[in-house]
Amino acid sequence: MTSRFKIDEKALLLQFQSGNKLAFDQIFRLYKPSLTFFGNKILLNYSQIDSQELVLDIFMKLYEKRASFESLQSIKAFLYISTKNICLNAIEKEKVRLKRIDTYLHNFDEAEDNVLNKIVQTEVYQELYQALELLPEQCRIIMLQLFEGKTAKEISEELSISVSTINSQKARAISILRKHIPGAGIALLLLYF
Repeated sequence: MTSRFKIDEKALLLQFQSGNKLAFDQIFRLYKPSLTFFGNKILLNYSQIDSQELVLDIFMKLYEKRASFESLQSIKAFLYISTKNICLNAIEKEKVRLKRIDTYLHNFDEAEDNVLNKIVQTEVYQELYQALELLPEQCRIIMLQLFEGKTAKEISEELSISVSTINSQKARAISILRKHIPGAGIALLLLYF
């Protein structure tokens, strides 16, 4: 019985090596179920990877290299090693893909938060600048220059007024603005001064 199987094995191998489709089909049917099972065990935590597709790719490679195999045992070894390798490669690719998605989502969330913060900040600035329009002219001019980053000394030299006048106009402006600006705006105003 063993010798008969070896003759069948040799005949199958020779037919497979010559490109016989029926011999390939027989090898495919012989090993595909166990390779798919093996692949599923490796890909246990990666259900989004289809082990059947990977196994089919391996059989395509097997067919391309059919002339280089010397026995069914070497075909079997090739199939199992290739299944292991292709599954591990698929896991690595999946990890990279998941990391990219995670990075994208993290950056997207940060970008969205950043955009929302900028919108809120812009709205507060708008309210602040609208409130500045309510100030008496000299107060408004001084406050706008302070917002531009000028010092009290620079403003006093430019407007030919004393630094103490600048400081009293600033205090007056803050007092008036507190009545017209909600909490976030006044907090921003106080950040500057």
